[in-house]
Amino acid sequence: MLHRYVTICCAWALLWAAVTIGVVLGDRSYAGAQGGDLTEIFNARDLTGWDGDTNLWSVRDGAIVGEVEAEHRQQNHSYLIWQGATVRDFELRVTLRSSAGNSGIDYRAEQVHQGRDGQHLRWTIQGYQADIAQGWMGSLYNWGKPGAQPSQFVVVQGQPEATTTVGSVVDKDILYGAGYYRPDQWNEFMVIARGSHILHRINDYPVVEFIDNSSGARAEGLLGLQVHSGRGPQNHQFKDISIKRLTTNFGRAKCLFNGKDLTGWAFSGPEAKDAWAVENGALLVKNDSQAHIYTQANYANYALRFQYRASDKGTSGVALRLRSTQEAQPTKGILIYGSGGDFHRIEPMGGFSLRVARLQVRPFRRMPDGFWNECEIVLNKGELHVTVNGVLRATAAGCEKSTGRIGLQVRSGRAQFRNIVLIPILDLLTKL
Repeated sequence: MLHRYVTICCAWALLWAAVTIGVVLGDRSYAGAQGGDLTEIFNARDLTGWDGDTNLWSVRDGAIVGEVEAEHRQQNHSYLIWQGATVRDFELRVTLRSSAGNSGIDYRAEQVHQGRDGQHLRWTIQGYQADIAQGWMGSLYNWGKPGAQPSQFVVVQGQPEATTTVGSVVDKDILYGAGYYRPDQWNEFMVIARGSHILHRINDYPVVEFIDNSSGARAEGLLGLQVHSGRGPQNHQFKDISIKRLTTNFGRAKCLFNGKDLTGWAFSGPEAKDAWAVENGALLVKNDSQAHIYTQANYANYALRFQYRASDKGTSGVALRLRSTQEAQPTKGILIYGSGGDFHRIEPMGGFSLRVARLQVRPFRRMPDGFWNECEIVLNKGELHVTVNGVLRATAAGCEKSTGRIGLQVRSGRAQFRNIVLIPILDLLTKL
């Protein structure tokens, strides 16, 4: 047992000593290298490419305006619907200002042809909705199905009755205290939908994380801007509307950490089992230990997301495609690590093949006090991209294609991990 444990520690130590190749690349967006560029879908002049009731929708000063006059009662929700295509997996950015009333951005939506009183509807849809409403800004409304309120991480699963698990992407008081939405000012909304996983962000703050693995999950549909039913006044303005339609085929997201215990994780040795614990929904190292843990299951291609907090001088790492070359412990794979809470270095382990690109990007961006940092790692066949708080930190190509475990380690200092989510990347012939 002692010999095996020493071998494991030595193998992990070799990771940290490897040398990589340096080249210069640019930044990427949150969704990583999974599709084309962001494409503007509003020309800032007229409603070309959009369909809606022109009594409610117009273009003024380079912005789409949805407006209901004071005392006028809008009978049904009315939408300005994008005619470009249906949306499935995408990254959407919209700059908006709402000065009166209730609105939203619906996506993966279906057409509703008949109202409650039986009248024919032409411009009404229902899908997932990023809310634009006082007190609910950025929440995920799901039209009679489970959704998520600002600050929540929600997982919906089950058939026919859905089971909902609620966590947090940020403390609600901290989110509101940060002024994540600026009333009567321009705000940037971002929606990222990949497989069953959805993110809402406002002004670069995380607002909602949502996984819908229920039988009623919405996979694809229309995109539209809303004027809510009810009495006016309403005034909503939208500009700088752009979308990146992701060509990668994402599947059903999975939480690798349940927030309660270490189910699904294995340990690198007896010391690791004693070093790692769960506290307040987070996976953490109790002491300054070099112990490592890794998933019991193997994974090949995926987007891996997690929130974390790390000490300024500590060094943390994430290992991918770990597999064994001797006995039962992983000794071969890829390590991504950095100090002070950053993940900006990629190293091969045990002869694993890859070509690392060293980036020269703006300095590491740490989230404001009270927020958790976010790391996203996209590993698709031979390509690897690492993003921290929206900034591309490292990338590699020519990665050895294989399945393997996912590991976490803290080499020095303290660190916490939570909301560890894997979004599988499927073969193009496989459906969600």
